[in-house]
Amino acid sequence: MIAWAIALVVWIAAGARLGRVVARVATPLRTAMVIVGFCVALMVTVIVPGVWDIVDRISPDQHFAAMVVVVLWVFLSAASAVGAVSAWPVMTRSAMRGVAIVLYTVGLLVSIAVGVGYSLPALIFVVVALALVISTGLRYVAWAPLGRGIGLIVVGSMILLIVVVVMLVESVRGANALESGIWSGAGVQFVSVAGLLIALGITWMLIETWVRARLDLKRLRGMHGLLVKRFPEVVDAESAATTTVLKASDMIAQIMDAMYIQAGAGLFDVGGREPPRSLATHSAILTEWIVNPLESDVLDTRWIAPPDGMSARRWVLVLARDFDKLEPQPNTTKAGR
Repeated sequence: MIAWAIALVVWIAAGARLGRVVARVATPLRTAMVIVGFCVALMVTVIVPGVWDIVDRISPDQHFAAMVVVVLWVFLSAASAVGAVSAWPVMTRSAMRGVAIVLYTVGLLVSIAVGVGYSLPALIFVVVALALVISTGLRYVAWAPLGRGIGLIVVGSMILLIVVVVMLVESVRGANALESGIWSGAGVQFVSVAGLLIALGITWMLIETWVRARLDLKRLRGMHGLLVKRFPEVVDAESAATTTVLKASDMIAQIMDAMYIQAGAGLFDVGGREPPRSLATHSAILTEWIVNPLESDVLDTRWIAPPDGMSARRWVLVLARDFDKLEPQPNTTKAGR
């Protein structure tokens, strides 16, 4: 049951990546991520015990199920390597296409070799490609949506690399990789976990940005509603966003525009009064000014600008947090009018 659940999650991730390519320009990197997604999805599906038996019956003498998985490893590794190479600063778009063609061509050739009974070249190709992915990915792992996704891909690739290295050592010693004990032992679980991590990695940024956008919409709704009612001109009905991420971005931009208008668009003179260095004090004064502009001191546009080192998104979310702690006064709407 767990194997089927993993397969379902991985297929959803592959579908998400395919949708990304359909909705946007199909660059070599995006195409590579689609190939990775579907190779991983097919891989974790084939290694499900019931599916494995069905696939293996096609040609049991050639260990067809194991052969299919090795071929999927080849194209998974080739596509992952394309994605890794695309991160190199010296790589141009035209050169990237050339590298992708070479990697996919070599992958196709070693896959044909697997089909005729020579799995050693394929295992060597997978080891080299995954080593390239891991070494490149480690340079970009960071505590950010993209960095976390790369981290998952690196960990999944490491697990898969260990499995393939074990098979490669067995092959060098004369054993048939397609008859390896990995296919019936704990190695299957390692392959399944590796596939799940890689699938999550290639979709992590999409998932995290969507979840964060949903949370942002919920946190900004109160302050956005007040400011838009006060300054409806900040909303452009003709450019309404269609996705959750864009809606959250539009809401933040509209809040900043409304505060800019309320601050007199740079025309108010506050006598050189500077915003306080304390973030909490700055946010508290500005939030009170948003709720009760007539009962607050006049503030200029310097007060609405994000503090140094802070993005507009994070600054607006800080204000929204303090805004939710305040109860709008009865005359707020009148003040806006």
